[in-house]
Amino acid sequence: MTAIEAHSLSEDQFAQLAAGFGDTATVSWLVQAQASVQRELLAAVGGFGPHDDPRFAAAWDVLVGLDGSAPDAVAAVLAHPYTRVWAMALLENISRGEFVAADVYHLESIAASAALLAGADLRLPVPVRDGMAPLPMFGALRASERVWIDTGRELALAEAVRKLTYGELTVTLEDTDPYRALPYLGSEIHPTGRLSDAEAELWQQAFGGAVEFLEAHLPAYMPGLRVGLCTILPLQPDGPTDRSASARLAFGAVGIAARHLDPQSLAELLVHEFQHVKLGAMMDAFELYDRADIDPRYHPPCFSHPRPIEGLLHSTYAHLAITDFRRVQRTIATGAAAEAAERRYVEAHTLTVEGITQLEAAASLTPLGHTIVAAMRTRADLDR
Repeated sequence: MTAIEAHSLSEDQFAQLAAGFGDTATVSWLVQAQASVQRELLAAVGGFGPHDDPRFAAAWDVLVGLDGSAPDAVAAVLAHPYTRVWAMALLENISRGEFVAADVYHLESIAASAALLAGADLRLPVPVRDGMAPLPMFGALRASERVWIDTGRELALAEAVRKLTYGELTVTLEDTDPYRALPYLGSEIHPTGRLSDAEAELWQQAFGGAVEFLEAHLPAYMPGLRVGLCTILPLQPDGPTDRSASARLAFGAVGIAARHLDPQSLAELLVHEFQHVKLGAMMDAFELYDRADIDPRYHPPCFSHPRPIEGLLHSTYAHLAITDFRRVQRTIATGAAAEAAERRYVEAHTLTVEGITQLEAAASLTPLGHTIVAAMRTRADLDR
């Protein structure tokens, strides 16, 4: 039995997710299942990592000790979206017989962040890359070489992480973690560098307005966002349209580039990308399709080139939220904007139905995969 299988999900909760939603308890299940995955990855790092390297071994001992004395602090660092990205990069390198120093010694950053969260009175090293010493969940120190910190004291961070807040909802605006760009290497997607204070304030204003819009007009999506969304990754705008992207390995994080950072645009991108986050976690927990079906022979909504079955499932599932958003937009817009909103709604609904039709004809879906597609069909039919 895997760590994920040790958790239980009711039929009703699976049905919620299949339909594109998920209440607090249901998305909390995804969060807990992902925590189990992340702990398994950390165990693999400990099992296969270079313990003959004194720096790695010392950082591992610190982390093990903190897991005994302050397990919540360790769990919080493991839940940081880009900790999993780091762990996978390290393990993939090790599988090839490579020990990349930056990846190996990032364990020092993980241990130091856990100690800071725990309030432990320790003196620990933090490695430096590109003039910065990263501390996941906290930000980064400016340094030219490996720096030692006292974790029981407050740090003067050169680049402290910023938080976006609305009521009791708080998410990290992540522009410091060195692993945030790794899932997008080789693609046309590029995270921003460090945002200015003025840019960060624009994000805060848009975020508050976006959450207020969702609470008023798409409240069914809010319970999942409140418990599952922890990080927004600012992306560089590219071209005439808004852009968003999520990484399968970075659960809880959504990447967003908006041409104009306004509440409604951000609201649409948030519900759109969080669909990918939920489905990625479901794919970790359940077999939804034959993993051997990797040929790019499907045509997902909004993609000009064919993709494998996973891409079709992801894109269609995300379009459920886009269709919902545009359905709402057409009811609140007036004048010429209402006509444009109606066209955008029809386009989104048409693309969603086309994606569902392709999925229904696919031979590689498992019974659970077909359950999700059937739920999506029901949703689409209700929107007609």
